[in-house]
Amino acid sequence: MLKKLLCSTVATLAITFTGAALAETDYSGVLEKIKLPPGFKIAVFAEMPKARSIEVVKPNGVIFVGSRHGHVYSMVDSNRDGVADEVSERVSGLNVPNGIAAQDSQLYVALQDKITKWPVPAEFDTSLPLQPLLPVKEGLKDEFLHGWRYIGFGPDRKLYVALGAPCNICELEDNTGKIARMDPDGSNWEIVANGVRNSVGFDWHPVTGELWFTDNGADGMGDDTPPDELNRVTKIGQHFGFPYRGGKDTKLAGYEETDPPMEVTPAEIEFQAHSANLGIDFYEGEMFPAEYKNDAFVAQHGSWNRTTPVGYRIMRIRFDEAGNAVGKEVFADGWLSSGSAVGRPVDIEEMADGSLLVSDDFANVVYRISYDQ
Repeated sequence: MLKKLLCSTVATLAITFTGAALAETDYSGVLEKIKLPPGFKIAVFAEMPKARSIEVVKPNGVIFVGSRHGHVYSMVDSNRDGVADEVSERVSGLNVPNGIAAQDSQLYVALQDKITKWPVPAEFDTSLPLQPLLPVKEGLKDEFLHGWRYIGFGPDRKLYVALGAPCNICELEDNTGKIARMDPDGSNWEIVANGVRNSVGFDWHPVTGELWFTDNGADGMGDDTPPDELNRVTKIGQHFGFPYRGGKDTKLAGYEETDPPMEVTPAEIEFQAHSANLGIDFYEGEMFPAEYKNDAFVAQHGSWNRTTPVGYRIMRIRFDEAGNAVGKEVFADGWLSSGSAVGRPVDIEEMADGSLLVSDDFANVVYRISYDQ
């Protein structure tokens, strides 16, 4: 009966955490508002507080979820029915464990001040606490503003780390306003992208292998400027403009008369200012129609610094066969209703069956988006 309810667009969910039962919660008020293209449907996969970054660990498919509130969770859908059978809090009290990544079954957790690793295979036993978390890279700037890390393993098997600027608009310091990469043991630290204000999502194009990342524009410059960004890394060390420029060529406050002292790479795609573009996932699965293959989905968390709210939706970025971004369109919206938010999408991750998981740290759930012709 639970499966039947959750696979509709109006659902009621009761999930049992390991060791503690949660009260039944009705999410119909959220789900019935979400608009998707024909054939797509959205359901609640699991419930958990303040869900942020998602990582599906291969080969067994245990799913880990980070947060900005000290917790890391795991989820398991043992019978593959599209609903999590088990949701467990694995650790609490961490310093903003927003970022989650896995390679060779090993789990990495990005804290505000360091990158850590769990020395036990991530899918080994979902009842085990994630302790000890061993430091891999220490000494990151421990600042609250834009200090929540996003991490991911690239096709080069290196771990990539987002290092936000600890300010609205300011000069950058070492290991701020950048995306770096390192070997899994923390060695060979290297700056991949510079001039990055606050990236909370990146992924690699399935064909070209190029890194694409979202970046949030500055606040306090008005409702419609500067734009948020989708950027493309074509060579190591490119500079993407901050604090001098935003979007393709918008001058940032305080730097209107300053020419950037380096070559600046403009954004490939501009998003609406303050829409807060976070997680991005290139679609590689077989469940969705063929025209979605190698396109990207971007989660817009939604605005706070704007007179009229914008965002609170998922965008689709269309790509051509050569790996160029050629357009953007709304894929899923409805989390913003009559100027009020009922949800805020954060991260997007593809499951083995080709469906998409979407975290929501406002509604406190993880959704599953599937397609059935």
